[in-house]
Amino acid sequence: MSKRIVTALVAAALGFSIPVAHAGEPQWESSVPASFGINDQSCVPSGEIAEPVVLLHGTYNNAGVWKDLIPLLQEEGACVWAFDYGAEDVSLQNASPSTKAIADLDVAANEIAEQVDYVRAVTGAEKVDLVGHSQGGTHIKTYTQMHGGAQHVARAVALGGNFHGTTLNGQGEGLSKFIGTAPRLAAFLASTAGIQQVVGSEFMQRLNALPDTAPGVSYTSIYSPADKTVTPNSSSRLVAVDGADVVNLDLGEVCGVAPRHDRLPADKAALSQAIFGLKRAPGQGPDPATCASGESLVINS
Repeated sequence: MSKRIVTALVAAALGFSIPVAHAGEPQWESSVPASFGINDQSCVPSGEIAEPVVLLHGTYNNAGVWKDLIPLLQEEGACVWAFDYGAEDVSLQNASPSTKAIADLDVAANEIAEQVDYVRAVTGAEKVDLVGHSQGGTHIKTYTQMHGGAQHVARAVALGGNFHGTTLNGQGEGLSKFIGTAPRLAAFLASTAGIQQVVGSEFMQRLNALPDTAPGVSYTSIYSPADKTVTPNSSSRLVAVDGADVVNLDLGEVCGVAPRHDRLPADKAALSQAIFGLKRAPGQGPDPATCASGESLVINS
């Protein structure tokens, strides 16, 4: 138990109050410009999205990938948190200091669990909302299923989440053979996180042995028929357990658009559905009326 939590408990027993918002600065960095005003311990939600929203970027990206979603969330009165994670790896990608989410997925999962616990501690929130792109979607599952965090999550929204391992548009079998033959070289070329997300990897086998979802959490998994990175689309689909509220949302079917995988964190239609996922009522299904139009690749009918 941390010293901060012990101090708070002692203070409570003595009848004093210690504002959680005055807790220490986080140990993690964020690539989101300071002008965006996120990671604010004093933020108080003023809209329907009552829980702190924690954004989890994808492989080879950093928290800056959320620059289009953050203002939309703030317009909804939400308090937004976004840190970088998974920076340490011996790989070509680590030559660029802005490239994150390349580290071993177990290490990254621990880091994200600590980040979520930090947000809960400094805000006093019992639960958070998680929004993850690609590997960030994977870590929605690592937090809830591997780290016992389901009780601390109200809503979870994934954009192109890699929940079951990717075939990388048909290249997975060949890559798996290369990884098996030369794992260190493969990790150096593609990063540890990169090779762990290929279908059939040891990490994905462990993850797939766990339920996709948990009771009491509202899940919205958003994916695109044009996604060639997390393939097939079934890898982004979640299976509901009893008590879980799950919507698997195909952007092609619901919004008539098909953005690429890397465009999902910036695509207007995809982001409109992320907001929908954070606000939808229990049991509410996809609604084309909630789809924003704009910079999406429209499917020709």
